[in-house]
Amino acid sequence: MSSLENFISLLLANQASLWVLIITAVACALIGAFLVLRQLSMVSDAISHSVLLGIVLAFFITGDLRSPLLIVGAASFGLLMVWLTELLAQSPYIKGDDAVGIIYPFFFALAVILITRYAGNVHLDTDMVLMGEVILAPLNTISVFNFEMPKALFEMGILIVLNLAFIVIFFKELKITTFDKQFAHIAGFSAGILSYSLMALCSLTTVVAFDAVGAILVVSFLIAPGASAYLIAKDLKVMLALSAGYGIMNAVLGYVLSLYFNVSMSGMTATVAGLTFLLTFLLNRKGLITSLVLAYSQRKEIKRAILLQGVKSSQSINPALPTEQVDYLVQAGYITAEAGGKYRLKDQGRDYLADLERKYGIS
Repeated sequence: MSSLENFISLLLANQASLWVLIITAVACALIGAFLVLRQLSMVSDAISHSVLLGIVLAFFITGDLRSPLLIVGAASFGLLMVWLTELLAQSPYIKGDDAVGIIYPFFFALAVILITRYAGNVHLDTDMVLMGEVILAPLNTISVFNFEMPKALFEMGILIVLNLAFIVIFFKELKITTFDKQFAHIAGFSAGILSYSLMALCSLTTVVAFDAVGAILVVSFLIAPGASAYLIAKDLKVMLALSAGYGIMNAVLGYVLSLYFNVSMSGMTATVAGLTFLLTFLLNRKGLITSLVLAYSQRKEIKRAILLQGVKSSQSINPALPTEQVDYLVQAGYITAEAGGKYRLKDQGRDYLADLERKYGIS
């Protein structure tokens, strides 16, 4: 069997991990788009770290890593972090970012201390919680209507439905409170309740995603797809669709590359998410590379316009101007060379010059 056939067999053998990765990425991307729009990207990072303390304390109470109280405790501490941050930010001496930097490191550091001190003999180590490992998710299965499936896939499937239902039902309210908080207040929308509901879903999504991607890498799934879509979308619905699309693309590419290079699946997916954002940032219609290419093209067109105006007025070419532009205009059929070093402006050249003058306001 060839190496390509072996690799394809490897891809097919681990396709359950791929579905877990895709479902996790889309569930995070739907909520993450609103975090990006509301400028709450770092809050997602804070939540992803703070919920660890809730998991640890809930485990100490129940003694069972499979207990649903772990999810309740984690989501509760995520909301507690948001509430304490907002409460602290109301002080005239502390800004919102400073409050985030005070609360979540405290929660996270306390959780790490408790894990290393009291949970050394159980499967609640910092490496697994922080990094996660998608390829192990299919080993933990659950029976749903007599059908065995990975537990992470079932849980993230519920989260996708829950997140999507929340967005669809409260789409108008989310849109208004995201883009115009003052109007939302005048119109009577309860921005506070909606914001805490969004944070609750973010906390819940983060907790459930622990099995797949871990506390740190889940931030990439929450923010990178939405940030990429934000650069190219002008409509909220389009942005949500693009966010989900970016999440799926990152998941598939991360899955394939992780198996090819034999590295962490969640880590590779997060890396791909960063690269797709970087490419979108550089190549979107207002991106750095696109702007440089456009500026270079504009400079060439302005030089051509100056050349054509010179030919039109004096039937000559300024020798100080670049000859490659003259050659381009001749080859394009805009001007034609005549005896005595003069040039004649052709009809298509007049039309081209008129277009450039309108485009750049040249007279």
